[in-house]
Amino acid sequence: MLKIVKDSVLRVSRSLGYDIVPLREVKERDFALHLGELLTQLEIDCVLDVGANVGQYHDFLRNKVLFEGPIVSFEPVGRHVALLKQRAADDPHWHIEPYALGAKEGNLDINVMVSDQFSSFLEPDNSRVHEFDGLNVPSRTETVAVKTIDSMLPELRARLGFKRPYLKLDTQGFDIEVLEGSLQSLSAVPALQSEASVIGIYKGMPGYVETIRYLGDKGFDITGLYPVSRDRSLRLIEFDCVMINRSMAA
Repeated sequence: MLKIVKDSVLRVSRSLGYDIVPLREVKERDFALHLGELLTQLEIDCVLDVGANVGQYHDFLRNKVLFEGPIVSFEPVGRHVALLKQRAADDPHWHIEPYALGAKEGNLDINVMVSDQFSSFLEPDNSRVHEFDGLNVPSRTETVAVKTIDSMLPELRARLGFKRPYLKLDTQGFDIEVLEGSLQSLSAVPALQSEASVIGIYKGMPGYVETIRYLGDKGFDITGLYPVSRDRSLRLIEFDCVMINRSMAA
């Protein structure tokens, strides 16, 4: 009941050009407003949540962006998949795909970190960001299935009936690998977001300039940049880069 009232108040306030934001949520406010406007403008009818962890982005979409359409969450780590499926039982429009996405199909070993939000196919490198010492450290490895966007998207579209997906990428240094597996499909994606790295926390991960250039070459233009984390000196470590397909821009 409380959530229904909260969502109703948010919709009314936003229709009047205002927003009600508790202080602890100020960081997410601008991102949520921008994303909500973008999804509406582009008539997005599904969000592909690649690198779901335990469903944080789903919660952001439902509670902050107020997106009500289908969300497809991709997550390969076994214990996360079990939790996601349990949580998705309360949301009929939340679909869990228990595998990773990459440049080609097969199996890969993923490093499950002590703080599992850092889990990655890449080897951690904490030499420049000491805030993650003891957290971005492998606790074990797990062999997981990997598919490509090109291989799975037609089946998902047929099953769920969406036409205009938004692609969210948060794969801890693996975003370009995921995009390399979407070269036949990417032109039909109206917009996307990628977590771009300013200070690398994994060995061999692409930097933000490489990520933005790569997506620019694929026909995407920036609509917003939103900080994810900083170090003690307030240097930016990562940010979410939201981009629109140039061919679909008004």
